[in-house]
Amino acid sequence: MNYLMPGVGTSMHLNTEMLKKSAGIDLFAIPYKGTPLGMPELLKGKLSFAMLPLSTALPYLKDGKLTALAVVAPERVSEIPDVPTLKEAGFPEAQVLSWYAMVAPAGTPDEAVAVANKALNQAIADPGVKQRLRDLGVYVTQSNTAAQTDTLLRGEAERWKQTLRAMNLQAQ
Repeated sequence: MNYLMPGVGTSMHLNTEMLKKSAGIDLFAIPYKGTPLGMPELLKGKLSFAMLPLSTALPYLKDGKLTALAVVAPERVSEIPDVPTLKEAGFPEAQVLSWYAMVAPAGTPDEAVAVANKALNQAIADPGVKQRLRDLGVYVTQSNTAAQTDTLLRGEAERWKQTLRAMNLQAQ
């Protein structure tokens, strides 16, 4: 089976490579310079599947042009509640969650970091902001202090270094 790969090292690429490894199946990446360039081939059936952001897939799912097989999320999503998670489908190791962190240049004064962190956490706690982000396919699951974010970033960098090495994937 072949799949749409919108870029080496993207979350969609890594999710698919982890699915390949956990399922023990052969999957072949067909590279495109971004998802939009590969979508026509997917819609024509020239590609077997793609890992897509919900915001990209949803219009095609609603029009019946694509079929959702699983979601890459800790739990089912309300927009397509009958679609199982990868974990429910039997592939818990294949789940790679994308996340966002607000960062500032090294040396930014602690007071400025604290003000920005407080403002960010207030914004993402706002129901209207949460809904707007959800409409874009972004689910707010937690807020962190600057120190927690720093620890997360360092831990993720090490985890991915080991994961990529184990999967024999290299930066290009």
